[in-house]
Amino acid sequence: MKPVIVDTSVWRQFFAGRPTARRLGALLEEYGLVLVHPLVIGELVLGGLSVREERLLQTLPSSDCVPYDEVLSFVRHRRLMRKSIGWVDAELIASALSSGASLWSLDNALAEAASALDAGWPPEK
Repeated sequence: MKPVIVDTSVWRQFFAGRPTARRLGALLEEYGLVLVHPLVIGELVLGGLSVREERLLQTLPSSDCVPYDEVLSFVRHRRLMRKSIGWVDAELIASALSSGASLWSLDNALAEAASALDAGWPPEK
């Protein structure tokens, strides 16, 4: 199984104990499978994290960060404009593709955009 970058939406649900993100617990048991992106950590910090949650994130391997100009080119080339995703979302998709990873999001627009580029998780059967 290829690594998975987990979006802020999934982490929030996981930390709240919601069933929609329960599968994350199983993924975390396999070291190296879950990648954390620095922008996701930033979003989570802004929303508030417990010491335990922050420590967990610090133990995970990091995904690639794609430089601004490459994300801009990626957005234009892949025609991601007007897809109801934001800049951080575009960075996460670009990062997943450059890291050879999938992207798991509970945000419908982001999940659809990632799946359309074969970077969605879980992968389509």
